[in-house]
Amino acid sequence: MLPLSLGKTKGFTLIELLVVFIIVGVLAAIALPTILNQMAKGREAEGKSNLGTINRAQQAYRFEKARFGNLEELPVEIRGQYYTFTNGVVSDTFASHSAEARASYTDDIRDYASAITLDAQDRLTYRICENNLPTDTIAPVTSSGINIICDANSNPVN
Repeated sequence: MLPLSLGKTKGFTLIELLVVFIIVGVLAAIALPTILNQMAKGREAEGKSNLGTINRAQQAYRFEKARFGNLEELPVEIRGQYYTFTNGVVSDTFASHSAEARASYTDDIRDYASAITLDAQDRLTYRICENNLPTDTIAPVTSSGINIICDANSNPVN
């Protein structure tokens, strides 16, 4: 003889399942912007890192040639997946470069600019500037003697 079950049947009700799905949806909605923001910061690291490499290469080039060089002349090869790197002003005592987000990333990641300068005491100084917003257009950094000045829409990174 089989035992008869007089209690509740096992399983979840539709309401319980809906509550779980709503909780998971709310948690996903909270986490998604954070995940996307971290992805953008990872992509932006390429711009900052490569501009730092360019500035260090400019230092080596300056010591060797007694002037700063264009990107094509430097002893490094810069290829960006998320950024296009270009020359700005290049002279004997000052050089600037920019990292502009490629077209498919212009709304997600910020542009960067950097400059390196040589003062009267033969001290090299460099700075990297970061846009305040991904949609801002970055102006080249400028120099007033030994001070490197970021554009009004940007902040110094280092």
